[in-house]
Amino acid sequence: MSRPMSLMPKVVKRSSAEEEYIEGKVYNSLLKAGATDEVTKEIVKELGEWVKKRRKVFSDEIRRSVLTRLRKLEPEAADAWEFYDRVFKGGVTFDNGKVVVVEKGRLYLGRKIKDVGGKGLSNAEEVREILDELREDMDYGLSPKVINARLYALFMGVLHKKDMPKEEKEKAIELINEFRKQLGWKPYELKKPL
Repeated sequence: MSRPMSLMPKVVKRSSAEEEYIEGKVYNSLLKAGATDEVTKEIVKELGEWVKKRRKVFSDEIRRSVLTRLRKLEPEAADAWEFYDRVFKGGVTFDNGKVVVVEKGRLYLGRKIKDVGGKGLSNAEEVREILDELREDMDYGLSPKVINARLYALFMGVLHKKDMPKEEKEKAIELINEFRKQLGWKPYELKKPL
């Protein structure tokens, strides 16, 4: 039985802002990372039971809990979640479950050092650089399952990037799909126009 909305716990974000806990946000994040619906529902249910016992919970605690469970159930999806955060949240990465924030300067993405300004990628050329890193990762033995999960996270991130111009999104999606074709994989199809 769920609590009335007024009794739902507050989530304290890194900025100290507070908002209501919304299971749907965690659910959607897990699906975007490529977790199966079954695993997504299991993690959301477990997390919801834990969160509802508290008045306040920190967003980093939620992230750590979700990633810890996801690593056990679907490690490729956990990798994709972390990959997405590094690439699209600009300056956020993880080290053994702990959030590391790089306020300014350089952030390690793959084997390259890259300047990050603002939040995440902003154009197709930056997507091309990430794809080059994924090619290198394959050469160094990263499994096709992990590469596929990261490609999906990259694709979803491009689709949901609000400040990336439409033309850049189209080029980025074309680059991602070309990469998939080179691997003998089916390209992603848009469910609706950009």
